[in-house]
Amino acid sequence: MYPVEQITLNVSGQRFATAIPTLVDKCQYFRDFFRSDWKAALQDDGAIFVDSNPEVFRHILNYLRRGVFPLSYDQKKGHDYKLYAEVLAEARHFRIPKLERWLADQLYLNCITSSTVWSSAFKDDTLQEGFQTTSTWRSDVISTQLVRNDINVTRRYVCSHVTGGRNICTKKYCSVGAETMKDDLETYRWAEVGKSLTFHHGWCSDTGKEFVEYWERISRPTPPGKS
Repeated sequence: MYPVEQITLNVSGQRFATAIPTLVDKCQYFRDFFRSDWKAALQDDGAIFVDSNPEVFRHILNYLRRGVFPLSYDQKKGHDYKLYAEVLAEARHFRIPKLERWLADQLYLNCITSSTVWSSAFKDDTLQEGFQTTSTWRSDVISTQLVRNDINVTRRYVCSHVTGGRNICTKKYCSVGAETMKDDLETYRWAEVGKSLTFHHGWCSDTGKEFVEYWERISRPTPPGKS
């Protein structure tokens, strides 16, 4: 049995308050530490020194408290792979198997998935490709823009008197004749496209349904004769 008491960790100068049961529940490093004569390692102020980057250790401690993995994702930049690499190194050092597996197997890629969604096509000759619209989408849809879905070319006749503006000629006796030009007119059919993000809670903690099933599957012993 481990003592139930609050302790202070001095992580390279930054202090974290926690409890011994929090540290030992998921972490073999602290299990071994608190089985030893750990009070002999206390500093003068009663803190325990931990040689680690405090900004990275913060994610370790957050996981030990609630079992929530350190998902770090930005809609524009994507996943924070630098952070994942740093936390993975600490998870291996402190021997935290589930956190290490989540990072090493890149299970964070299962937490957020994206798909392309399209709106109904419509016509508007004044729009340009890439134009950002103000259409209302579901809250999980980001980065919407217009793309050309279809181009239709039609032949029309334009009076030489008004070739600049392509408007209807106002000359009283104008008629389609030798001076009339043929003009190809392009009309566009547009569709609005966006990226939909889906959040999967089951991969975000060590108690999530999908992660638990994954952990049980990889933890099963291999039958004899199979590799």
